[in-house]
Order: sequence, then structure tokens, then C-alpha cells
Amino acid sequence: MTTPISLTSTKMNLGLRQTEEWINDVLLPRADALGRLRFCLCLPHPLLPFGIRRIEATDMSVGAQNVWCEAGAVTGEVSAGLLAEIGCTHVMVGHAERRRLFAEDDRLVGRKARAASLAGVTPVICVGENERLGPAETVAHVRQQASTALRFLPVGAAAVVLYEPVWAIGSAQSAQPHQAAAVLDALHHAAPGHLALSVIYGGAVTPGTYSSLRRLAPWDGVALGRAAQDAAMLDDVLRELVGPARREPCRGT
Repeated sequence: MTTPISLTSTKMNLGLRQTEEWINDVLLPRADALGRLRFCLCLPHPLLPFGIRRIEATDMSVGAQNVWCEAGAVTGEVSAGLLAEIGCTHVMVGHAERRRLFAEDDRLVGRKARAASLAGVTPVICVGENERLGPAETVAHVRQQASTALRFLPVGAAAVVLYEPVWAIGSAQSAQPHQAAAVLDALHHAAPGHLALSVIYGGAVTPGTYSSLRRLAPWDGVALGRAAQDAAMLDDVLRELVGPARREPCRGT
């Protein structure tokens, strides 16, 4: 089996000092396992250079939480070219909060994904239903979101599609395994053949989530929320995804 992939977003929850403590105390001691997992930490824009410096000796990577869809004089936005220049490998586009608070639609998400891809940054396209729906409705809604955005990507582009039910974000309950598996399977089939696509699940991911879904459908990994910041829970997830983690000494600042 191909090694799963994983990412996490700290949103605006951690400041500079808290981010440093998290990287030093939780991530770096587990750098070997997280590197095998191709783990990407998505940070707020001001923290990106710091995060890139702190994990540069590992196989982890750093991604951004948002990007603008074109270059030029757009005050307050950040271009894909700049993200690539400072060393970002990934950028999230179309997260549920961006869609809700800033009215981002699937076409804008697609334009952002294309801009990232052309700059050499892998877009993480976020999709998911706002409320609990039946299996057929969920599949149709999420597949439409993904298909629209993926059509903007150039031939040969790499992309990650993150299926994260909006109602599960920050909650204690993930989607039902059979329903989530149906969505993940549909997303694999929604991708044009000219793309290198990975499909991952997020939303109340805890130890056991990956294994329960992996038995039901092909998918490529998980996006972690609180599990990435809780050392004990992260150890359990790592054992599930890549085997026992070899603890390493913390690297100095």
C-alpha cells in the first residue's frame, strides 16, 4: 500500500510562540514518521517563513491557507508566485470558512487552484456538504464541487482533494464510514485522467478513522485537526498510518 499523506491547518488558533512550541514539542520529535507520511502543516501567511525554517531539516513541508487567483496589485492578498518563492509546497483553496465568509464559489476555487499549480504549488481543493444529507445527495454535491474546480487545472497538474463535511469540522463525530467511502470513491472517478490526484478525508479524524474508511474505498490519507496538536492522539494516528513512530530529540531553535 502506498504511504498515506496528511496535512493539518492551524487556522488562526496558534500565535507565533504557540506555533513554535507545537513544532518543537509535538512535530519535531516525530519528524521521521511525519516525514514518511508526507505531512504538511498549513500556517497563516505571517508564520510561513518561520515554519519553513523550523522544519527545513525534515521531510515535512509547509503550506498556506489561502492564495489569490492572479498576480498584480491586489492589496491584502498573496500570490501563488510568492508562496512558491518562499518555499511553500501546498496551499488550501475553497475551505468551508472561505466559502461561507467570503462567498467563494467553485469557479473561484478552480481559478485559485490553477494559479497555484502554474506556480508549482500543489493546490489542496476543499469540498464538503454544509449539512447532513443522504448518500446520493452528498455524492452529487461534493462531486460537482470537485469537478468544477478540477477543470481549471492544467494538464499534468498534481492536486489534493480534501473531503471535509462542513458539519463535522470541529465536532466529535466524523461522517459515517460507508457514506464517506462513497464520496471518496466518487471523487477518485471525478478527476480528469490528465491529473495526478490524491483524495483525503478530514473532519473529526481520530485514531481508527483511516482504517475504517480504507477497508471500504480507495483513498490516500487524512487531514488532522486537534489530533495533530495532541501528542498522544498524534502518536496513535501515526501508528495507524505509518507504524510505530521513532521519537527523536527536539532540534534547537
